[in-house]
Amino acid sequence: MTATYISYRLFSQDFAKTTARTAARPDIAADTKYYQDNIGKVKSVDDLLKDQRLYRVAMESHGLGDMVFAKALIRKVLESDVKDTASFVNRLADKRYLEFAKAFNFTTSGGVKQSLAYAQNEFQQDDTIELYSEQRVKQGVAAATEAQYYQAKIATVATVDDLIGNARLFAFALNAAGIDPSVASKSFIRNVLTSDLDDPSSFANQLTDARYGNLAALFSFDGDGNAAGGAQSASQLDATVYANYARAGKGATPAAAAYNTGYYTATINTLASVDDLLNNDRLFAYALTAYGINPNTASKVTIRQVLTSDLNDPGSFANTLADPKYRTLAAAFNFATDGSVVAGEQVQAAADLAATTSRYFTTYDDSAEAAEAFATNLYRGQMNVVSKVDDLLNNAGLYAYALQAFGLDPGTEAKSKIRSVLTSDLSDRNSLANRQTDPRYRALAAAFNFGTDGKALQPREAQSETDELAIIRRYGATLGSSATDDARNKEEGAYYHNTISRVRSVDDLLKDKRLKDYVLRAFGLEGDRLSDATLKKALTSDPMDQASFLNTQGGDHRLRDMAAAFNFLPDGTVGRSPAQATQSRSGVLDTTDGYVRQMMEEDAGEQNEGVRLALYFQRKAPGITSALDILADKALLKVVQTALGLPAAMSQAKIEVQAAMIEKRLDVTDLKDATRVEKFLARFGALYDLENSDATAAGPATLLLGGDAPSIGTDVGLLSGMQRFRR
Repeated sequence: MTATYISYRLFSQDFAKTTARTAARPDIAADTKYYQDNIGKVKSVDDLLKDQRLYRVAMESHGLGDMVFAKALIRKVLESDVKDTASFVNRLADKRYLEFAKAFNFTTSGGVKQSLAYAQNEFQQDDTIELYSEQRVKQGVAAATEAQYYQAKIATVATVDDLIGNARLFAFALNAAGIDPSVASKSFIRNVLTSDLDDPSSFANQLTDARYGNLAALFSFDGDGNAAGGAQSASQLDATVYANYARAGKGATPAAAAYNTGYYTATINTLASVDDLLNNDRLFAYALTAYGINPNTASKVTIRQVLTSDLNDPGSFANTLADPKYRTLAAAFNFATDGSVVAGEQVQAAADLAATTSRYFTTYDDSAEAAEAFATNLYRGQMNVVSKVDDLLNNAGLYAYALQAFGLDPGTEAKSKIRSVLTSDLSDRNSLANRQTDPRYRALAAAFNFGTDGKALQPREAQSETDELAIIRRYGATLGSSATDDARNKEEGAYYHNTISRVRSVDDLLKDKRLKDYVLRAFGLEGDRLSDATLKKALTSDPMDQASFLNTQGGDHRLRDMAAAFNFLPDGTVGRSPAQATQSRSGVLDTTDGYVRQMMEEDAGEQNEGVRLALYFQRKAPGITSALDILADKALLKVVQTALGLPAAMSQAKIEVQAAMIEKRLDVTDLKDATRVEKFLARFGALYDLENSDATAAGPATLLLGGDAPSIGTDVGLLSGMQRFRR
């Protein structure tokens, strides 16, 4: 009979072909197909235990075929909480049972775990919140652009019809007065703008809505619509721009801050008294904002007393206030106790003016940011309890936040339309969201998980949490144990976790080189030079279809395993997580692959039990982290005892003593290196054959000289197994 190690090499040197031959056996192929076709029908532990064929394949896959009879034990295993270190399965020394339990999604009551439905998951909320924050910046930029355009073009307006005929100027002017330009009648607005406000019977003065009188006051058109002296004076233009920023809610933007600063610096030292400051709302708001005081809640009476305080007098009003902001404010101005400007001084000296404007640029958006933070916290808290679309539509705060995040106006959008958008099936080209030419509606629909019936569904995710963690572990296993490798593993793992959750299509994954390289390395494909076209074809293929691209690659399952770890649909988009799944796609494939591997190892064991042990050890070696892992597995222990020459009687010693005996002779970190594992198994094969001389006609010398097997040496000390196994 052929030597153990040579026989092992015949099986292991091309696993793809070896396992393909085993998988092609009619009985094994039938079992595999039956499992893949029927495991999804299992809705409880009872269902699995009752289907003897499914149960047997699952047990064999995890090396538990000899325990098929122990259904009571297996029930307790499958109903254990694998995350609870005190649970039944975690108390078992044999970790095969834990891996078996982890392969399924059973609850502690024996059912199948339900995938939670969310109107928005954590990452969708994060994206919406980020968009909401960006909208303030975008709207500020847009407002600044329109303000610049208005300031540049208003001087060319000679008649009211010039203004009305220019859509951008018309909209800017009406927005400044708080009038919606999209619904305003141009003929009506013409009558307003040509009104004589000094005439009580004029058109604008007859209207009860004060906004129209305010609009007319911003312009200088005659009754015939002409503007001999210009459509607006400098003060009217300034008031229009200021009102547009303020009314549009864009006051807390850099452009508005710069505009307000220009007005403040040009005006502040033209004042004659403190009352001039108090009566100018723009200057008052600017000054108080700069010094961290809310101008909307501050009492002007109090502020007058502060500004007219004599700071050299400990008993003055400002000095009696606990908040030092008021003394800082008073010190920045030169008002006398009677409210006049101190003789020979300006309202603000150059240094104080510079300090005020500097402070303003630091504080001008504080209230906006605080309001945004409040709205965001409210959104995140309330969004978590939304279970149907009407919960969102009927909550004014949530509704406004969501629409504003996508640049939509909650005040003008029809809720019936938004409801149809949010309940659109984006995989249906004819759904309402997909029929909109404005991409904002489709983006809004994609940010939520409502079904066509309005109920929250499971989110669309590129992969499950289980598959994500599996890939992170795979990637980590490709690295060494140095501090540099550890840092790289943490950094790249964090990037993967934070990025994969936002992938919405195969293209998103492939265009991110860092993300793509991470996945390729995790599956051992980084050196294969696969094109994006090939990867896309693989990732959108069905790993369960034996005729698919993934299953026609000559037995190399790396591409198939990669595709099974993701949830991409044939069109390249991300699918929705199933509401209930006994196993994930990758879990099903892992089980059937494990079954085929077990059958292959059993075939090898029928010829030579040592070969089966070697194949088993080769499969388990990368996951061994300590001597205790070896002691917990009889097959692993047999290989180690044989290779290291340890007596079987060692099992009578305390577990700590046994572990020390193994650790003295074997560095378990070497088992993560495939080359060192092969050397270790060559040693095992030689010593196994010595212990079982009738198992092979070829002795150790034949093994040592045979083929491409790594040399293990011929000295007695090495073969004795009593020396420490070294690299």
